Amino acid sequence: MIHCSYNSLWMGQMIQPDWDMFQSDHICAKFHAGSRAICGGPIYVSDSVGSHDFDLIKKLVFPDGTIPKCIHFPLPTRDCLFKNPLFDQTSVLKIWNFNKYGGVIGAFNCQGAGWDPKEHKFRGFPECYRPITGTVHVTEVEWNQKKEASHLGKAEEYVVYFNQAEELSLMTQKSEPIQFTIQPSTFELYSFVPVTKLGGSIKFAPIGLTNMFNSGGTILDLEYVENGAKIKVKGGGNFLAYSSESPKKFQLNGSDVDFEWLSDGKLSLNLPWIEEACGVSDLSILF
Repeated sequence: MIHCSYNSLWMGQMIQPDWDMFQSDHICAKFHAGSRAICGGPIYVSDSVGSHDFDLIKKLVFPDGTIPKCIHFPLPTRDCLFKNPLFDQTSVLKIWNFNKYGGVIGAFNCQGAGWDPKEHKFRGFPECYRPITGTVHVTEVEWNQKKEASHLGKAEEYVVYFNQAEELSLMTQKSEPIQFTIQPSTFELYSFVPVTKLGGSIKFAPIGLTNMFNSGGTILDLEYVENGAKIKVKGGGNFLAYSSESPKKFQLNGSDVDFEWLSDGKLSLNLPWIEEACGVSDLSILF
């Protein structure tokens, strides 16, 4: 994972870096799957026949075999450069990337395993297995690195979705960083989505399908209208958006549907996978 992220720094200027395969039934499978979800490239596994963890794979891949892919190659955040997130017992590897309508940062506690220059082999370093604290901030996503994403870095406010903790937070460019503590060989994925004001006071931001590691990659199209938003989403599962007020109407493929809105701003709806539509649903959220 660390080698792939630093290779991306160099090779991404010329090619789409490949993050290689992983085993879905490995003890660290979820850890590796989290990084592949935001790698911007293909996702593939090297499982033995019959040794697949399909519950994990379904967090990465749609039923038709396509993936919610980031639109850039992943890069380590600047505060990770010239650090040693394998053995220094203080550093978390942080990787950022873009989706079409937001950014994402993955924070990974990689401490404790790697190449031993004395023994000339890979091994574990148990003394490094410990929880690591750190911070993450919306400005660590380098929005100006891709023309299509540069406007996303100019928002007044962002909603931050913690994919593993299933929490929401609000942040501006001037906010204090989010503090975190990550256990050994675990991770968190932070989605940063610009907040739009509807009708002058209603704050809204679509997050995507939370049952997928790269939630923001499930949003194919987003259009704001006078009294709401129209969203095209691919996949089945729990769709989540941030909304400061409850909508008056929620439509799925042209029909009114029930939805759940909580006082913390979580607006959710369970989406079916519709094979005839290649898994794409049209949502209309009206205030």
